Amino acid sequence: MAQLDERQLDPAVALASLDATAPREPHRLFALKQGDCFAVADAYGDIRGAGDGFFRDDTRVLSEFRLTVGGRQTSLLGASLSQDNVLFTTNLTNLPIQSAGGRDIPQGAIHIERVRLLWQDRLFERITLSNYSREHSTINVSLHYSADFRDMFEVRGSTRLKRGLAHAAETDATSVLLRYDGLDGLARLSAISFSQAPDQLTANRADFLIAVT
Repeated sequence: MAQLDERQLDPAVALASLDATAPREPHRLFALKQGDCFAVADAYGDIRGAGDGFFRDDTRVLSEFRLTVGGRQTSLLGASLSQDNVLFTTNLTNLPIQSAGGRDIPQGAIHIERVRLLWQDRLFERITLSNYSREHSTINVSLHYSADFRDMFEVRGSTRLKRGLAHAAETDATSVLLRYDGLDGLARLSAISFSQAPDQLTANRADFLIAVT
């Protein structure tokens, strides 16, 4: 059982220091590491595609993975990393938003917990929403994602004269497949699947209408 370290251990991945985009400040990045895979994200749990991402065999197979609630980024309460660097937890709350029906929801009414586990070359995430207001609401929760399949040299700033072929995303009721054929002749695939079917699923976003009671 992984033990959470509330000291919020600093990630030991050099890529973390490359990402100095303004929206991140003053929040540092957290890194999960297991086997040949590692994932670097901010304290919100978001991957934004600068020096962060989900990497396998030195290739970034997930370059964006962001959560929005009611169409807005969330507000950070706190984040922690397990001592073995495989489990990440962040606690968030909503900014002022509107419900799907147009009712105003004040900041702090909804608590959001994101728990992320890196295990056996896969990245798992559980998102839990809790309503601390007296009103029942239905809200829009969205996950935004993309995969650029860049290698470590490109992520660090090198420029390639040519890149491989990125295929159009393939979607079904509960998953999306992102494919890329590299110049090295290898076919690469990122599969994103959901435990429940999104209300709307596109090549780069999954929208869920969630009832919080």
